[in-house]
Amino acid sequence: MVRELLDQETESAKKKRSSEISRTNYDFVFLRRENFSDVPAYVLGIIPKRKDKLLLRGQIWLDASTFRIRRIEGIPAKSPSFWLKNIHITLQFAQLGGMWVPVTFDATATARFLGQYTLAGLSIRSSEPYPLLQNSRVR
Repeated sequence: MVRELLDQETESAKKKRSSEISRTNYDFVFLRRENFSDVPAYVLGIIPKRKDKLLLRGQIWLDASTFRIRRIEGIPAKSPSFWLKNIHITLQFAQLGGMWVPVTFDATATARFLGQYTLAGLSIRSSEPYPLLQNSRVR
């Protein structure tokens, strides 16, 4: 199951344009303004324009001054597998070493006949010269 998720991530990188957060793939709806930590942010609803396992239906938090994505949270527009259901994904982004990158990733899903699993973390240490992944685990 983990191998399948990693293979899908690799395939996702190849199909970036078909899954990017843009008007080509999504309709956006303004929901509210709130603070993300101490940073003012806009919260938008994202509605995929097609059923695709690489697109999410949910919300994004945009930095109100830079319009960079701070957080994405949602469910796939189409289930990636018969074996997985009730999938919920959360990604958070931050500046690290001069680049805007994902710093946390959490996904929960129910695997048929096996129960609920969590793929937690993708926590990056910024004190290292080359950021390392830590706390990646499947429960």
